[in-house]
Amino acid sequence: MKNRKPRRPSGRWIYYILEGGILWPCPVRWEWESGYGGWLPFYFSPTLEFVAGDPTKAWRVPGSGNRPARRLHWPEAA
Repeated sequence: MKNRKPRRPSGRWIYYILEGGILWPCPVRWEWESGYGGWLPFYFSPTLEFVAGDPTKAWRVPGSGNRPARRLHWPEAA
């Protein structure tokens, strides 16, 4: 039987990094990593490198309305 991978996190996501004393918001692109066994957030850093980030540090951008931004909930991060 074929193992199915979980769904990719939906919506827009941002990864914040501190570079040169400035907090940079970097848009996230989720990619499946079979060695990790899950979806990892990849982003372009201010130095234009395509970097894999920590999934627990990715923030979802709220849609319409006044909802606050939220983090991805990983069971092992709790």
